[in-house]
Amino acid sequence: MKRLLNKVVPLSSGKGKVIVAGMPKSGTTAIAKLLAEAAQETVCSDPFYKLDVKGVVYRDQLFRGELDLGSLWKEFRDVFNGEIIKDPNFPLFLKDLGTLFPEAKMVFIVRDPRENIRSILSRLKIAGDPAVSQQAVANLSGAWGNVLNGRSPDMPGDDFLEKMAWRWRVSAEHYLENEDNVRLIRYEDFRTNKKAEIEALAKDLGYTRLADISSLVDVQFQPKGVRSGSLEEFFGPHNLERIEHIVSPLMSRFGYE
Repeated sequence: MKRLLNKVVPLSSGKGKVIVAGMPKSGTTAIAKLLAEAAQETVCSDPFYKLDVKGVVYRDQLFRGELDLGSLWKEFRDVFNGEIIKDPNFPLFLKDLGTLFPEAKMVFIVRDPRENIRSILSRLKIAGDPAVSQQAVANLSGAWGNVLNGRSPDMPGDDFLEKMAWRWRVSAEHYLENEDNVRLIRYEDFRTNKKAEIEALAKDLGYTRLADISSLVDVQFQPKGVRSGSLEEFFGPHNLERIEHIVSPLMSRFGYE
């Protein structure tokens, strides 16, 4: 009966909700959680992953357009429950989210794509050269397998570097198509002064009574990858050029040269 009621009862207009979107390892978890602490609101992290853990079969249908996001959200309201909701798949649904929740406020987090891709690979302990790592990546399953292998949604590219570069570009394109209704936060600006950036974002979103988050800004909300050496050393010059060839049309729009 509960699931039936979930499908029938309409979704709210989204008033009071904040939707946080961004690539994996672009700072969405830290920003959403710190924002929730400052605003003293509840936070929902990675509802798509939670659906995967519950064994819900939905990804292929959703990304093929055979299942709409609103129907999925209605049926699993408990999974999407929270005032501040973040998911690394949300950049691909910014227009749909704006239609579903016209009164919600949306935030897009962007990170230099080269550093973003390196951070993902470092987190998974995968080398940046596909000649070394392609088989290990092909064997990945679950959410990370989807991201690196360009599945759900399908991404172009000959290997995991190109597929992740395309995912960054497609996510950025979705933001630019909806930028009038979405607030932009650069990960690099957040890292420079976390407390100030979160407080400025919270005030911009309409929160006025903020809690002090000074003791939380250096908390590691996700496992941290090992970072060493230059981008050229990590990827190799040719591989770095391949990434930049895909993302370069949009990098300058976000201040990345």
